[in-house]
Amino acid sequence: MTFPIAAVVYPDGIYPNRLLRAVLGPLRDRGMPLAGVLQVEQPPADDCHPCDMLLEDLSGGEIVALSDNRGKDARGCRLDIGVLTELAEAVQLSLQADEPCLLVVNKFGKIEADGGGLREAIADAVALGIPVLVGVPMRNLESWRAFAADLAIELAPQAAAIDRWLHSHRLGATTTPSARRELQWAM
Repeated sequence: MTFPIAAVVYPDGIYPNRLLRAVLGPLRDRGMPLAGVLQVEQPPADDCHPCDMLLEDLSGGEIVALSDNRGKDARGCRLDIGVLTELAEAVQLSLQADEPCLLVVNKFGKIEADGGGLREAIADAVALGIPVLVGVPMRNLESWRAFAADLAIELAPQAAAIDRWLHSHRLGATTTPSARRELQWAM
């Protein structure tokens, strides 16, 4: 059975950004249209907080700050819900306009677990027959399972597992064996 959704399940706080970028890089290099968002790693800066997050809109390449910059001494994180809503709407529009071969959602986070964020884009992609690759932290796994039901397969954060799933959707293998070994070490 080919599942329309692959959930890359990862331990809380250990985001698989490098892994996702590595497996998606060759697709992008081949000019395959992608929709969705992927977190951008930012170099450490004196005025940044660990919660500060940038997301790349994969259909247009725009980089968006998703969290309020409250300074390095801030306690806790605060997402800019307005920016997330705009980003989710842009992703949904790109599903119709750009005819992507894949929807990528960097994280099924608290907002998605509560019914918002990119949750509707995931449902739209499945309805349109577009495969979906989504990162799911362990803390949101039960909410994810309730949402995705039997439409999703759960994958370990490993390049080979993601490659197999992509291949099942005729998107082909994306990373070389040496890159896979390097990625396993990075995780």
